[in-house]
Amino acid sequence: MKSIDSDIKNNKIKNIYLLMGVEPYLMYQYRDKLVHALVGKDDEINYKKYTGEVPDINAVIEYADTVPFFAERKVIVFEDTGMFKSSDDRLASYLENLPETTYVIFVECFKGEKSEERKYDKALVDKRYKLFKTVQKLGRVIEFKRTDETVLVKWLLKKFSDSGLNITRRAMDTLLEYVGDDMMRLNNEAEKLICYRLSHKSIDEDDVKEICVKNIDNDIFEMVSAIAAKNKRKALKLYYDLTALKESPMKILSLIAREFNLMLKVKGTKAEGGSKEDIVKICGINPYFAGRYISVSSRFTHEYLKAAVTDCVETEALFKQGRINDVIGVEMLLIKYAS
Repeated sequence: MKSIDSDIKNNKIKNIYLLMGVEPYLMYQYRDKLVHALVGKDDEINYKKYTGEVPDINAVIEYADTVPFFAERKVIVFEDTGMFKSSDDRLASYLENLPETTYVIFVECFKGEKSEERKYDKALVDKRYKLFKTVQKLGRVIEFKRTDETVLVKWLLKKFSDSGLNITRRAMDTLLEYVGDDMMRLNNEAEKLICYRLSHKSIDEDDVKEICVKNIDNDIFEMVSAIAAKNKRKALKLYYDLTALKESPMKILSLIAREFNLMLKVKGTKAEGGSKEDIVKICGINPYFAGRYISVSSRFTHEYLKAAVTDCVETEALFKQGRINDVIGVEMLLIKYAS
């Protein structure tokens, strides 16, 4: 990221960039920084964007070859097209002779399960293909990983401070607990808090609880924590609250299974002598929440977690076969493991 800032500051912007990773908020911020530095905010003629699928390469080349219209540069953005998983070499060959006035920005954002984020690069690009090698040789490849807790807190503190607001430590902890480390969602929830408390000087924990939307993943974690504590009442209350919000029992079951599986990974990594940092890397957990996962997983046995994952899979199969009501099926599972 610093390399992009430096390129813009020193007016030495590369003709080709690949922005890839798991943090869309920052990726889109830097995409926009580059676009605005090259062609300005409102130049619709010298800016073209392709999204979601591999475009017609011949049409892309034809557009890239034309001179900018009353401007020094033109920009082409390819966003989540999956082009780096294709063996088609035509665009790669063209980039080797790209006109000096044409700039190309690729944006590839990982949208899979959080537990799979550590392998995001393999999901987004195939480094054996010519396109990746060409971009790496002629331009810049910038990776955007999850932002750690310290940076997130500093970023949020500045955001609130710029609006004339202070936030208490408990409120900050609750905000991160509710939302997680997704900067896009954090930004949206922070904006809501700023609007809500604009005429005041501070944000406290009650403000966060009243205004911010809880991430379902946090509720699922709390549900599994309640199971670990044998708190059947709390586990069922969390479940009923989610169904009242129209979350499907099938989705809830899937997330419970994922959480048990994650606990199994955490416990296994810990048993093999892995540090907190190892657990964060291997299991794809935000450092901010790693301590909680280590603590809760320690209250389960390896066999218990394996049995729970198996039961989740079998319960899902019963749903699909129509042999059990989905609402009751999850209830029975929670009662069994929280009793």
